[in-house]
Amino acid sequence: FVWNNLKVDLPEGIIPPTDTENVVPVQLFNPTKNLMTNRFDAPSRFVDSFSPVLIVDDNVFLTAGLISGMVDYWKGMACRQKCVVGLDPRYVNPYTQKYELYKSIREGSGSSNVAIGKTLLTSNLNIRRFMSNRMLVKRSGPPSNACEDLSFSLFVTRKLRLLPVFVNADHYTPDTQVNSQQKYLSEEGQFIGSRYGISDFDGRSWVKGNWFRRRH
Repeated sequence: FVWNNLKVDLPEGIIPPTDTENVVPVQLFNPTKNLMTNRFDAPSRFVDSFSPVLIVDDNVFLTAGLISGMVDYWKGMACRQKCVVGLDPRYVNPYTQKYELYKSIREGSGSSNVAIGKTLLTSNLNIRRFMSNRMLVKRSGPPSNACEDLSFSLFVTRKLRLLPVFVNADHYTPDTQVNSQQKYLSEEGQFIGSRYGISDFDGRSWVKGNWFRRRH
């Protein structure tokens, strides 16, 4: 669990105590700098290099079935445990470098080339390679505050020559709204699970102020 808010302490009860019946233990990563790349830095420190890593914003909730389904996509023939698996198709024009929302879905071109960090799964090896690229990591911090998830997704595509694989959805929406439900399907078209939008605006650990306005 990455807590990126340096001005506010982590609220009590966010990290479950170790004596509870948690199937997966929660480890806190409390960095000393507010950098968007912290969510990539955490697994590169704590997780085996070949393990799949699921990165999720703190304003969404995923069912267990959806998480398992994303792993199945990652292990499938299109990805072969190498590419990025995402839930949110996005497109960056390689010539104009402009970011376009849902171009491939609207136009049916199948050209989505970016998976955003709201929800993505990839190998920790890809994350470690990205964090070793000092130029990209530096661009994600002040003053440029470049979108690190876009840089990461495009970096993996360029490195491996593999576009992101997106989990099939019953429909795509521009963004995950509070209390909304997005249903996702297996490669065979069977329902596997859902992602829900939850409250607390843009999540618990975002920072208000000039930096946030510049970043967004």
